[in-house]
Amino acid sequence: MTARRLLVIAAGLVLALVAPAPPANAQEPLTPQDVLRAVDRALPLIEQARRDVDAAAADLVSARGGFDLNLKASGSRLDGEYDNTRLSTLFEQPLTTWGATAYGGYRAGSGTFADYDGKAETTGSGEVLAGLEVPLLRGRAIDERRAGTATAEIGVERAARQLDAARLGHFTAALASYWDWVAAGRQLSVARALLTLAEVRDTQLADAVALGQIAAIERTDNQRAIFQRRSALASAQRLFEQAAIDLSLYYRGADGAPLRPSLDRLPPLPATSAGAEPDEAEEVAGALARRPDVQARRLARDRQRVDVRLAENTQLPTLDFFSEVGRERRESTKGGTSFEVGLTFKLPVQRRKAIGQTLKAQAALARADLDLRWAEDQVRAEVQDALSAVRAAATVREAVADEVAVARELERLERDKFDLGDSTQFLVNLRELAAADAAVRDVRAHTDYEKALARLDRATGRVLDRLPPP
Repeated sequence: MTARRLLVIAAGLVLALVAPAPPANAQEPLTPQDVLRAVDRALPLIEQARRDVDAAAADLVSARGGFDLNLKASGSRLDGEYDNTRLSTLFEQPLTTWGATAYGGYRAGSGTFADYDGKAETTGSGEVLAGLEVPLLRGRAIDERRAGTATAEIGVERAARQLDAARLGHFTAALASYWDWVAAGRQLSVARALLTLAEVRDTQLADAVALGQIAAIERTDNQRAIFQRRSALASAQRLFEQAAIDLSLYYRGADGAPLRPSLDRLPPLPATSAGAEPDEAEEVAGALARRPDVQARRLARDRQRVDVRLAENTQLPTLDFFSEVGRERRESTKGGTSFEVGLTFKLPVQRRKAIGQTLKAQAALARADLDLRWAEDQVRAEVQDALSAVRAAATVREAVADEVAVARELERLERDKFDLGDSTQFLVNLRELAAADAAVRDVRAHTDYEKALARLDRATGRVLDRLPPP
């Protein structure tokens, strides 16, 4: 068998370095969208973030409990100089408007009362009453109940943004693991095809040595290459298994259990395409508007603003307006309708507690502003770095593609020289290794470019849009 025939066989095997034929029972190729769906559906860390959203929603329910309808009831019996009995049942409803409180109920008082306590006396049938209390200064614009509700509402939104931030980070990590798995699988295919090439050639070289067509050293050198390539295949197999295990942390089944994708699910390398150069200013502006971690910090600042408003309001004096109307039976000596209005005033003269709370809240707001500014600076730098990485990866990918074409041409020419007796198996092996090395780096260049795109999608927040609907 001539070296020319060896070249024909080798040419067919070289194609396997780029597009290995799938087995007959091959499954559908694993896509990035498959991995992202699994991450969003079953990754425990994302489920943990969802529980944080549930907890924030529970805090909102609790905060709204400050506006629950309250029932107050009391009863007393006094024996002594004044013998009397008192009963009271009152419903009290805090309102979200102006911090007002409405109330209504029933009270009864019978017996003898002191002159200053005469209001407590009612007819035997008692008195139905209703009233309204409205703060005019402190507690009018905001109070603890409304501040608590506003804070809890912001907390729900912030937890949702933190969930999106967790998804953003885990999606990016999953895509990086996915492309590492693709690269390892393609490298394994290259190593396997390279070994097969040497093993097939060994049989043919043995025949050529037996016929005296070539020196025995040529086959010996090929056998050395076989041992070397078997070692490389074992290392490539280990690299692929490690990549599959790493990917299984993100790629999970319907029951949430990790799945290790097999080699037959390996997708083809993405086609090379030259897109338009992204505009840095637009990418940065979009990232600042879209990134959930930045949005979460803005919400944290809004929460501190609520605290500042509440603290500043506590410095105001208390001036409350109240009105109450009561209705007793007409036959009572105190029967008929009564109406009362009035004001209450209270002012701590020094107000040191309120001033201290205000200064503390203002300091916390300043910290939140600085934290937001730092986060925005980080996002800007991440976008700039990701754009730089994409440009560099694209340049490397184009250069390696040219190198692959040249390396394969050199491999073909070296085989031609070997067929004519002008080369050795040692040089042919070197050319094959160089072509295989170029093929491996071509795989890496493609997957590194995809990883750089994933980093850019994370920096801009667009990776969340890559998850298709279920």
